[in-house]
Amino acid sequence: MIEYDSVTKIFGAGKTAVTATDSVTFTIEAGETAVFLGPSGCGKTTLLRMTNRLESVTRGSIRVQGRDIMEMNVQQLRLGMGYVIQQIGLFPNKTIAGNIAVVPRMLKWDKRRIDERIDELLRIVKLDPEIYRNRYPVELSGGQQQRVGVARALAADPDILLMDEPFGAIDPINRHQIQDEFLKLQAQLKKTIAFVSHDIHEAIKMADKIAIFKDGKLVQFDTPEIILMRPASKFVSDFVGADRALKVLGLLKVRDAMNREPRNVIQGEFTAEEALRFMEDNNFRHLIVLRENRVLGFVTRRQLKYEQGRVEELVEKFPEELTAREPLRDALSAMLMHDLMSFPVLDDSGGFSGTISYRYIQKSILELYSESQDD
Repeated sequence: MIEYDSVTKIFGAGKTAVTATDSVTFTIEAGETAVFLGPSGCGKTTLLRMTNRLESVTRGSIRVQGRDIMEMNVQQLRLGMGYVIQQIGLFPNKTIAGNIAVVPRMLKWDKRRIDERIDELLRIVKLDPEIYRNRYPVELSGGQQQRVGVARALAADPDILLMDEPFGAIDPINRHQIQDEFLKLQAQLKKTIAFVSHDIHEAIKMADKIAIFKDGKLVQFDTPEIILMRPASKFVSDFVGADRALKVLGLLKVRDAMNREPRNVIQGEFTAEEALRFMEDNNFRHLIVLRENRVLGFVTRRQLKYEQGRVEELVEKFPEELTAREPLRDALSAMLMHDLMSFPVLDDSGGFSGTISYRYIQKSILELYSESQDD
């Protein structure tokens, strides 16, 4: 847990003094990811740097797990926190293994424990230890270097991670992938994370709570849902954008809107004639074809007409696979791109768990808006 209590930071003195943060108060609960968001110069990075005393607090206090950070040994405070920055900050003269081992060595871990931890972390961030542990940062892509940066921050298994625009310098494709992998990792590790970002889409995707700042003041601290549905001021409304309703599609997951008992499903051993009759009786545009709860593909009336064989012999594969954990935005994009009214949804083991459709997406958004109005 991290508690910010009336935290104020003033740079300079007299007429040239600049207030970077102004009486900021909020709490990041244990296991939560809080994203600090706001325009440049709003104080979000300064607040992050004060959390591990890279900057001093002018007034107020910051408590970590109940202890005032000013009463803690500064080195021990920093060794107990992982720190990831946009510029990555890997030591160019050290191997990947050497970079990850920096904090464990400072904590005087034995060599075997360090080596095991290096290999474990490289596997977690999807880098094969046999290939990467003895390479140098210059031999890695930007995305790979950022993964190493995350691994280094996790090396001593800290309870708290501080992340300053950690994925900002990576190209959009790799950034999306690393964000997804980090979310899966956080679901397992449950670290307490303070995360600076300038990107509202990233904040919505990554955060349990969002802290929005303006001119050093905290103007709203809420869940992404409330930020989008009930912005506290015109500034917040303008900052998150006029397309707040569309951003909800990035907030909600496919599992929040899927139909878990769809009717437009048929087993592969049925005949084309039986399938066509089933479609016509229920006015379905297409049927999802299964075998042992695995999706084989889909069939349309055009594919079935005049055919005599089994349905599984006539299927067309879905152009994309959607899982329950993906954003609704991605599901809607797949439907529009491929002109399909619904897609099957797969569970983590690749089995069929339901469908997602335009109608169910619309229903889930309307329900969310309705709940927001009732609160």
